[in-house]
Amino acid sequence: MKSLIIIFLLSFQILFCQTETKETKKSVSEKKGDTTLTQSVIISKSEDITPRSNLIVINPLKFFLFYNLSYFHKVSEETAIGIGFQIPTIGGIDGFGINAEVRIYPKGKNLRGFYFAPNISYNHLTTNNVSTDPFSLGILIGWQWFPGEEFAIGLGIGVDHYWGSVSDSGDDFGKYNGYVPAIRFDIGYGW
Repeated sequence: MKSLIIIFLLSFQILFCQTETKETKKSVSEKKGDTTLTQSVIISKSEDITPRSNLIVINPLKFFLFYNLSYFHKVSEETAIGIGFQIPTIGGIDGFGINAEVRIYPKGKNLRGFYFAPNISYNHLTTNNVSTDPFSLGILIGWQWFPGEEFAIGLGIGVDHYWGSVSDSGDDFGKYNGYVPAIRFDIGYGW
C-alpha cells in the first residue's frame, strides 16, 4: 500500500509540473567589439499527447470484495467503451460479475484526463444454497493519466443503484438494495 501511495504522489507531481529553464546568452559584435549580455527565464508546461486506443486496468481497492479486470477501447476522441469481469474474493461466496461502461471525455483527450462514465453491471452470487442476481446502474466522474509511457493510473467517485433479486433474499444479500457509493482507483496498461 505504501508503494501505491508513493506512485500516486510521484505521478501527481509529474502531471502538474512546470519546467523552468534559465538561460544566459552572450554575444559580441565583431565590428565594434561591444558585448551584449541577455538573460532570460523560460517557463514551459508539457502535456502527454501520446495517442492510445486501448486500456486494461484493475481496481486494487475492489480486491476486498472482487478480483477484477476491465478493458477499454477508444471509439472516438471523446468516447471509450469498456467491459469488465469480476469474481468474489470472500470465502464462501461463489459467482461472477460483468460490467459495461461508457467513458465520455469532454475535452476530447481520449483515455486521459477528466471523464464521466455511466455504467451498468450484473452479478450472480451464491452462498449457502442462496443465490442472488443484483443488477446496477451508476454514474462515475474520474481522472485518468499516464505517469509513465504506458503505465496508467485513474481515480473516480460516483454512485451505483442496485436492485433485482437482492431485496427478495432476506439475508445479508438484501442489505445491498439501493444506492451505494462507488470509489475507483485504477492501475493498468494503455497502448
